[in-house]
Amino acid sequence: MRAVRVLPDVPAIDRAFDYLVPDALGDQVRVGTMVRITLSGRRVGGWVLGDDPDPPGDRQLHEINKVVGRGPDPEVIDLCRWVAWRWAGRLATIMRLASPERVVRDLPTPSPRAVRGEGHPLAAELLASGPGVHVLQVPPTDDALGPALAAAAAGQSIVVAPSVATADRVAAGLRAAGAAVARWPRDWAAAAAGATVVGGRSAVFAPAPALRAVVVLDEHDESLQNESSPSWHAREVAIERAARAGVPCLLVSPAPSLEARGVASGAERPVARPARSDERAGWAPVTVVDRRGEDVGRTGLFSTRLVEAVRETARSDRRVLCVLNRTGRARLLICRSCGTVAACDVCGSSVSLGDDLRCHCGRCGAERPGVCVECGSTALSAYRAGVTRAREELEALALEPVAAVTGASPAGAGGDLPEARVVIGTEAVLHRFEDVGLVAFVDFDQELLAPRYRAAEEALALLVLASRAVGGRTSGGRLLLQTRLPDHEVVRAALRADPDLVSDAERRRRSMLRFPPYATIATVGGEAAPELVERLGRPLGVEVLGPDDGRWLLRSDDPATLLDALAAVQRPPGRLHLQVDPMRIR
Repeated sequence: MRAVRVLPDVPAIDRAFDYLVPDALGDQVRVGTMVRITLSGRRVGGWVLGDDPDPPGDRQLHEINKVVGRGPDPEVIDLCRWVAWRWAGRLATIMRLASPERVVRDLPTPSPRAVRGEGHPLAAELLASGPGVHVLQVPPTDDALGPALAAAAAGQSIVVAPSVATADRVAAGLRAAGAAVARWPRDWAAAAAGATVVGGRSAVFAPAPALRAVVVLDEHDESLQNESSPSWHAREVAIERAARAGVPCLLVSPAPSLEARGVASGAERPVARPARSDERAGWAPVTVVDRRGEDVGRTGLFSTRLVEAVRETARSDRRVLCVLNRTGRARLLICRSCGTVAACDVCGSSVSLGDDLRCHCGRCGAERPGVCVECGSTALSAYRAGVTRAREELEALALEPVAAVTGASPAGAGGDLPEARVVIGTEAVLHRFEDVGLVAFVDFDQELLAPRYRAAEEALALLVLASRAVGGRTSGGRLLLQTRLPDHEVVRAALRADPDLVSDAERRRRSMLRFPPYATIATVGGEAAPELVERLGRPLGVEVLGPDDGRWLLRSDDPATLLDALAAVQRPPGRLHLQVDPMRIR
């Protein structure tokens, strides 16, 4: 009997073991086959990673108990190995993402189909230009089907979408155009038979024997990164997968991330975009309400201009969405004398006032005296109000029923929400409504000054969602931003419909502070974190910072230096929260 290497489907075990293949199962076992094995006296699942030409002769090997069905092919297994290294994760965790939800023993017969239509012309042009990473900057209201259709017309493609709704819409559109579509993850077998794959972030691991292109829609969207450990990002995996297959990778976004801009192919035109008039048409018109100089205690959350806009839009029988991204306390400090928001001198983030009466930055750690940099006053007030209080205040001012929605609200919005013309809540409201007349950001400074290193990109992403909800410049709707930072690059980018203003500022800021993509960062927490950091030591080229509230930050200018160091450390027992290049560090 031949011996094979089998990786157990056990998260705590990150190594493969030798097993014998019974003669009766010999023709069913190949690389990627999912099997059942005996490990430490119990039966567990596993994957065959390869033949072992020289099995150990000093001990008796167990036989494979059962062949379950098909699993990832060798190319996908190699991709999973890379992902486990790149994000310091367990291989078994990644292999699960590439495996079918249900047992697959046989594949359907491929049925070649002609796809009607060429889709987005710029997308088709980029895909036809050959392998490499191509970035397409589109208006927020552009149909996501266009780039997907351009890819499917070239052959089997993988299309990654940031939401279930977008994936369903694209899959339906491709089917209507005649394409064979595998909706990931339920249609694993159809993908393995050559159908174009459409799904969420894990679609990058789908089997694709005849792959011709990989497309990532809204590559800037933070939902494309896994929230738990390992913190792999679908955009980066898509780029690697396309490179290994020698096919083009198309990254589509109204506001391309710094990561996408940094890897775009083509020196003369690293980012392809439509005519400026077409791009501006997809961004909703913006009204900026400058609240500098207002006394927060007297004026409250809502300016007179915002209340008037809400009343006017509600009377026209169009929906109003007011966005306030907090359900508890706020984090902003505002000068009671001049109305200036207290911000960090180094990175521009919001600051908090400590017991030592000094301002502390949660993003870069800088400190300064607790005084207003504009007028020198020490009268700094915390700006507090959650969605519940804001709903009551707005209802009294607008003289309209106001419904509240947060991420915890039922997906169907429930209750009286469908009839309410005015809705206030967290950014969840932007995902649940279309054909909106007004989107008002009650406290946009909270987004601009958030103590997260991607705060500016995340704020711009909210404006993308808001423009889609309104329907662009010609819909008759608009956005309204209440802010004390009218000159911020995100506000200027919204007014000019030019995301480049944000990326230019972010490039300088993150390069100076050594944040991704200009350095690789890992955060380590959990009960096993102290022992892991002790075992890691202080490798050359790796900066170890902390602990800060039980967490360490590891940073290196060379990704391989940090990742190799983490891969060489034996994981200690206990709960460990390890994330590499997370979207949010604090």
